[in-house]
Amino acid sequence: MYARRAAERELTFDFADGLLDNNLLIVDRETGSVWSQLHGKAVIGQLEGTPLEIVPSVQTTWKFWRERHPDTRVMVLPDAEGRPYFYRNRPTATPSSEVGRQTEHDATALGLGIVVGGEALWVSLRDLENRELPVEMTLGGQRIRIFFNKEALTAWAEDLEGRLLPGVLAYREGWFDVFPDSRGVP
Repeated sequence: MYARRAAERELTFDFADGLLDNNLLIVDRETGSVWSQLHGKAVIGQLEGTPLEIVPSVQTTWKFWRERHPDTRVMVLPDAEGRPYFYRNRPTATPSSEVGRQTEHDATALGLGIVVGGEALWVSLRDLENRELPVEMTLGGQRIRIFFNKEALTAWAEDLEGRLLPGVLAYREGWFDVFPDSRGVP
């Protein structure tokens, strides 16, 4: 579940059925609009075309997060029926000509995708396994560092001051469907 502001609205998200350009779709509970994960905007519904605010985050295991941030508290929001919320797909009206079903995850095609200063980068987790970390490079005119943790199957990027940059773990095919001019790590 995600709760984020879009067009001055507070929205709560569930996973939607299907994919668009080989990427995850989410649906907001408030309007039923369908949003594309990597496009970062609503693609169908009342809020179509509305962008979401990008928030830096790390996609990781609870164990990895808890080890780095032991004082973290977990907030459990009730769902519409007042019960604790659990992730679930919600049926949606998705663009049928572009919806696909992926039944297996291919971790070898998983990588970190980031956009800085209008320049996109995608680097496979497998490639990061074989590099000296962190990887330091320039992207979009900014010096960044890329980190990786194999046990947690996660990667993230920070600026040189240690601030987390917006990034997402994405499959290669899906990332390049949205960002075809992405570069790789030198």
